[in-house]
Amino acid sequence: MWDKIKSIISVVLLYFLAYIRPVENEVVALFFILGLNFFFGYLSGMIANHEEFDWKKFFRCILEGACMVIICVGVFIIGRLKHHEDTAATLVSWCTYVMIYCYSLNIFKNLKKIFIFGTAPWLVVAFFYYVLRFKFIEKIPFLATFINFTEHDDQRSKGKIEGDAR
Repeated sequence: MWDKIKSIISVVLLYFLAYIRPVENEVVALFFILGLNFFFGYLSGMIANHEEFDWKKFFRCILEGACMVIICVGVFIIGRLKHHEDTAATLVSWCTYVMIYCYSLNIFKNLKKIFIFGTAPWLVVAFFYYVLRFKFIEKIPFLATFINFTEHDDQRSKGKIEGDAR
């Protein structure tokens, strides 16, 4: 009985992996950036804040990463079901680029905490963070507007904007 269940699970998993094969590189890149984000986040907490390993943070990181992968795979599957496989693959690529950008910002922010202020590694990381955070967004339409919107929305949700009814 157990052998049949293992066989069924194997067949379903292999079919699923074959089905999403056109976006395999994007999913692998996403796993890579999520792994880097976890590693440098953990290292930052350990070095900068003297934190021990926290299972709650670990599972939250895994859950967030799973959500990002599910979004990309879901977009591809829906596009493929609608017979727009090329468009879906392009959209997954765009989604992956956005996720890589956002997680890269977090990675560089954590690296700034790891390195000693003013040292060569800190300056290199701080420069890349500055370019990604403030200069790179000027080259992508709507990204600067979105970041300003989210910062304004974040201040509103914390009650920092006067006259806000929230």
